[in-house]
Amino acid sequence: MSDNRLRDSALAAARHGWFVFPLRPRSKKPAIKRWEQQATINSSTINAWWPQNSTRNVGIACGPSHLHVLDLDVAYSPTTPQPRTEVGDGRDVLKQLADTTGHPVPVPTYTVATPSGGAHLYYLAPVEPLLRNSIGRLGAHIDTRGHGGYVVAAGSSLGFGRYRLVDNRAPIPLPDWLITALVTPPPPIIPTAAPRDLDAYVAKALGNQTTRVRTASTGTRHRTLLLAANSLGRLVGRGLLTRHDAYAALYNATTIHIGIDQFTHTEAERTIGDGLDHGASHI
Repeated sequence: MSDNRLRDSALAAARHGWFVFPLRPRSKKPAIKRWEQQATINSSTINAWWPQNSTRNVGIACGPSHLHVLDLDVAYSPTTPQPRTEVGDGRDVLKQLADTTGHPVPVPTYTVATPSGGAHLYYLAPVEPLLRNSIGRLGAHIDTRGHGGYVVAAGSSLGFGRYRLVDNRAPIPLPDWLITALVTPPPPIIPTAAPRDLDAYVAKALGNQTTRVRTASTGTRHRTLLLAANSLGRLVGRGLLTRHDAYAALYNATTIHIGIDQFTHTEAERTIGDGLDHGASHI
């Protein structure tokens, strides 16, 4: 008996007007190069990318699809068995943010449950401003995916679970108060000597990399930040340092360079995220 569930998932996303592309089997990594440019809603291309019994997962390119997705993570998961912070998971943090700003939590909307126990909340992205990816911008355990980013579609699976469709209603527009929160530069984070419970090796590595970023000279800032994020990403991937602590320390070290030589908040956020992701996946 043939199994076309992943092809059906890709076609279902395309019917929403969302541009899809193949990911590696049971993985979140793209199976093609230039995935954002090649993502499509064309059924013939989709049928070719997902032939009968294909095990390729399905990615949705957020930019071409005019989507902005909130990735609400959990405090612990099958791949991170120890709680990362004491602030609760992404759902708790989003509710706290909504309560603090006097707005309701922006649901219901199209929702997918992730294998780790978190959730992807889909929203229609605004035409302006152009929103890219963010890591921890809205709070701990909340990442967002926009232009330059993608999410794994419902029906796909990883080694420890499946992405499950929870709410199939059309995505609602991203609320103005969340847009404001995403485009407003966050206040500088005042670091402690080192995040709690880090051993001496990790604390030294954190200090060394943030010093490199703070003292980077003109023309080297981007590469220095990327290399530092890649180095700390390896510690994140090994479970020795939380993504939130690594991101916060690097971003704080970067703030003195913002606005110099066209080095922007957006570039800093994207560079840190790319470096952490690359380092964490290459351990």
